[in-house]
Amino acid sequence: MKPGRLAAGYATGAAVVAFVLAGVGALATVLGALGLIGIAVGAFRGRAGLVTVGSLGQFGAIVTGGVAGAGAPQLVAAGGAVVVAWTVGRTATELRAALDTAAESRRLEATHAAGTSAVTLAAAGIAIAPTVVSVEATPVGVALLLVGGICLTAALTLTADGPM
Repeated sequence: MKPGRLAAGYATGAAVVAFVLAGVGALATVLGALGLIGIAVGAFRGRAGLVTVGSLGQFGAIVTGGVAGAGAPQLVAAGGAVVVAWTVGRTATELRAALDTAAESRRLEATHAAGTSAVTLAAAGIAIAPTVVSVEATPVGVALLLVGGICLTAALTLTADGPM
């Protein structure tokens, strides 16, 4: 199996989940379908830019679905699926570009996909917990979540290899 194949399949699966959850109206369905195609083709063909554009299309589907009246848990789950699809899809393209075609990378791909899913699931759970548990968000909690998101984004952007 070529490097990146398992990750590309996982990214496509996550994009399908996002498509199903966000496609509540005609425009959201079209945007989600175009995004799904972009992520799948980009991940399997090794085109990182296409994975990003596809993820943006699916994000547009989530926004459109929210305007159309989709519920918060549905939108948060769709957003989490898009994050997983983008991250794992980009990993698939990077592995394809960096490794020889005979390299064994399935374990790395599976570990990355599982870790990304776990972190995203935890973040989505924290984001949706106040609405499910019927607890009002406090300004301190919202501020801490915002600071944590900024720190996580900065940490992901400033890797050992430099900015992405």
